[in-house]
Formats: sequence, C-alpha cells, structure tokens
Amino acid sequence: MISSARQTLICILLVLGIAVSVQGQTTTQKAGSASISGKVTIKGKPAAGVTVLAALSGNEYSNFRGHRTRTDQTGSYRFTKLPAGTYKLDSVTPALIPAKQSNSVVVAEGESIEDLNLELVPGGVITGKITDPDGEPLIGELVRITPVETRFERGFGLVVSLFERSNPTHHQTDDRGIYRLFGIPPGKYRVSVGQSDFMTGRSRERYKETFYPSVSDPEKATAIEVKEGSETKDVDIVMGIGLPAETFRITGRVVDSETGRPIPDIRYEVTRTIEHQSGSSVSGMGGKITNADGEFRLENASPGKYTISAEPSEGSEMSGASISFEVIDRDRTDLLIKMTKGGSLSGVLALDGTEISPATRSFRLYATVGSTDSTSTSSARASVNQDGTFRINGVRSGLARLGVFVFGSDNRENFEIVRVELDGVPQPDGINIKEREHVAGIRVTVKHQKLTGAIRGQVKVESGELPPTSELWIWLWPLDENLQLKPSSSLPRPELDARGRFFVDGLPAGTYQLRVYGNLPGRTKKTEQPTQRVTVTDDTVTEVTLMIKND
Repeated sequence: MISSARQTLICILLVLGIAVSVQGQTTTQKAGSASISGKVTIKGKPAAGVTVLAALSGNEYSNFRGHRTRTDQTGSYRFTKLPAGTYKLDSVTPALIPAKQSNSVVVAEGESIEDLNLELVPGGVITGKITDPDGEPLIGELVRITPVETRFERGFGLVVSLFERSNPTHHQTDDRGIYRLFGIPPGKYRVSVGQSDFMTGRSRERYKETFYPSVSDPEKATAIEVKEGSETKDVDIVMGIGLPAETFRITGRVVDSETGRPIPDIRYEVTRTIEHQSGSSVSGMGGKITNADGEFRLENASPGKYTISAEPSEGSEMSGASISFEVIDRDRTDLLIKMTKGGSLSGVLALDGTEISPATRSFRLYATVGSTDSTSTSSARASVNQDGTFRINGVRSGLARLGVFVFGSDNRENFEIVRVELDGVPQPDGINIKEREHVAGIRVTVKHQKLTGAIRGQVKVESGELPPTSELWIWLWPLDENLQLKPSSSLPRPELDARGRFFVDGLPAGTYQLRVYGNLPGRTKKTEQPTQRVTVTDDTVTEVTLMIKND
C-alpha cells in the first residue's frame, strides 16, 4: 500500500544559489492565536457539511496534531486558536479530492489567513476483476495501488486518505471477484493483488503478489494513468498462473554457546533482503519472543536471504547474536543462534551546564557495537541509577558507541551526549572493549537541550516573484561546534507553502545550515552555490529570507 511504498524522489534538480539575510529575532508569542478560513467548493458551488482537516506537521506523520471543522451552508470553514506552524488542508470526502495536491500554508503566531479556498474535484477510478487461472473469481482479495513516482506533496494527501477517506489505496474484491478503487489523485499507478513478498501468518498456500497485467515483476507492470474524474476499466489480473506462491517454514533455537542450554523469552527481529532489477531493499519484522524452550518459528516464508537477530533483555550478561541464511526450495529447521557472555561498561553520567539532576529523569544508556564485517550491530542497554551510576552488561567486543535516551521528557526538551571519558581521557570515537572485559571509570556527560527554537523564512527570487509552479524544497541540517555537519535523523523537514514561506519549530539552540533545492519554470542552467548558516536560540523565532539567484 502507499504507506509502505518506497518514497523515491527523483532528484534531477540541483542546488539553486541562495543569499540569506537574518532580519531579526522576536520572542515566541503565546501559542493558539492564529486562524485559517476559506471556502470549500465543488464545481464552483458551495460545499456544505464537509469536514475539513488542518494537520500541523510534526517531526513524523505519527506526530500530526490535527484540527477539524465542518463547512456551513455557504461552504465556509474557519479554524481558530491555532499555534504557529505549517498546516496542510484536506477534506473527508471519499470520492472527491482537492484540485491542488499541495494545500499547505505557513501560519505565524497571531496571523489570520483568509480566503484559503479548497476546490474539490472527482478523483479517478480504477476497476477490474481478479480471477484464478481457471477463470474463477477470487473473493476477498486485497487490491492495492502504488504510485510510480511519489512526490512529498502528494504523499501527505495519500496518508490522510488512509485514515480519513474510504481508503482508495486498497480495496477487497467482492463475491464476483470485482474491485473498484475510487477517489484516486491524478498520477500514474501500479495495481497489484496478492500477498507481499515477505511472509504471512495465514495458511501455507497463498498467491504471490501479482501486478497488472498478470506479472510478478513490478518492473514489468503496466502503469495506469489516472486523471481528474477518469475511470479506467478492465484492469483485470489473473493470479497464481502456474502454482500458488511457494512458502517455507523457518524454525530454530536461541542457546547459550557454552552450555548449549536454550535461552527463553529472548526478543528477536527478522529481516529479509529482497532483490530487484534496480537494486535491493530490506524488509523487517520485529517484536517476536522465543518460547520457554528458546524456540523461534516463522511460517510462510518466501524464498530469499534472511537474518534473525536476538537481543537480550536489559541487565542480561549475554550479548546480542544473529544468524544469516538463505531459503531456496525447502524448510529451514534446527537453526541455532548462539549467544555468548559479553563484557560490561560502568561509570557515571553527569549533566553539563544544567540544574536538572539525573534523579529527576529516567536516563537510559545504550552501547552499540558493529560487527567486524559491518553487516550487523549489537546493542546493550541499562538504566542509570538515581546517583548517576550505571553498568551496561552484555556488550559485544569491539568499538562501543554510547547513546542516551530519557524517559519522562516531553517533546520540548532533549538530551545529547557531549563528552565520553575513560579515566579522564576523552573517547570521541567510542570505547574499545575486549571479549568479556569489564571497563570501569567511564564518565558520560550529557547536555540538556530545550526544543523551543524556531526558524520562519521566506523564499524570494532576485528578479521578481516566486512562480507558483516552482518545485522547491528546504534542506536543514545542524552543525557542531566546529561548524561541521552533525549526525541527525529527527529534525523536522521545513515545507514551503504557495507563498514561498516556511516555518520549522522544536529546534534546539545551535547553528544550522540552510539550502534550497529545486527548479524554477523555464530555468535550464543548474548550479550549486554556497549554503547559509543560521543561528537559533532558545525561546525565539529566527526570521530569514532566502534569495534565489535566477541566473
């Protein structure tokens, strides 16, 4: 389905030149003072009683803080008491979709956005029939559509569709084997039916995923072009040509390498590498636990290359272990994952430049060690005591890198490790630990971060107005004290609205690098020019203007 489709953005767009001027900083005002209003129309006529959604973008789709309201008899809607941020508008109308796939708007504190109208148009329809090789209809089969090219703007609308609409991304066949997908945004899609290429908990016999026109290779699938209000009929698929997809059973045990005794209640994760014509991808399944005899069991596994990784519980002396194998044409049974006793790390956690005591937070430290061939990692963890002391058991030999996580902190604060020392000597790259060695005298210094900084910006073109058909994105990355790029995977992604405005909050104080990617209509020369640094401080909104050189 759409939520699991590879989010591939074809970057034929190079970097545009930017000149950034910091215009000033203002203290963040009280949240909840902005408003958005407008009308919803269908073919130019007011749409009464339509539910309108305004989703405030967070760090992830799961963090969307949604607002909703209904239009009145004139088709008018109004959201009030909104906090500042980037909002995306959509409607709960199963067969209708917004005419514009991107309906985002950046709202400042206290700002009133008016006449943000939402025009609804009929979505596309795809219909067809699913049968077996004998022509018999297949009932209750799940039919899916996947966009050939997924754009960030469209991605949001489809995610909303998954939860708010009648789910145009998948539908089951009826008693005649017929399906009908509707409310589909314009674009090109692949249609498929059958089980995905990993595994299932259903019966041993299942049909392999088949794409229109009855092919198993997604690269050979025919793309269906959907237009506004279009209906594509007879998208029929014959499943199981030849034999149902062959699946196998995987069984084994997790044991102590020294005694051979089974280890019960061990959590394990299964990953499978899937080969494609264009490369390979990895799918995974976690949350499994061995039984009282240390056994693991997987049913209905498709042929392929697998890795099963076992992780001990917190405090265990055993270190993580894994086994890799291939399923070809038979069951794989009697697999053994041999866990060994690991080493340990102990010391004290200290806070730098803050009044917060370790006793007021539930800190947990992680020690992650990569394998010698860099194909897998093992992570051991331990909670920090109220006096700041810790001991991490079950650490695999190698270079251990430490990480910190804090329970009980809200989404407006964060902690990061700023120094790791061993007997007073800095260990910037990690701590080397030998097999079953105990390393003491570690001091981990963490810094408290308030996530109250924000950047509000405007993208402009030197030679005039920003064309509404521009395809631009903002790239934001933190810099360390040496102004080098710092690893980060949790930063919000700034989004531009139709006016070329963007807003991103929840940032820790520090220096960031900003850059615009994209192209302007009619622009053929693509160049890369220097990026711009922006300083963010706590409890402030930094105003910036990004000026694009249109040369």
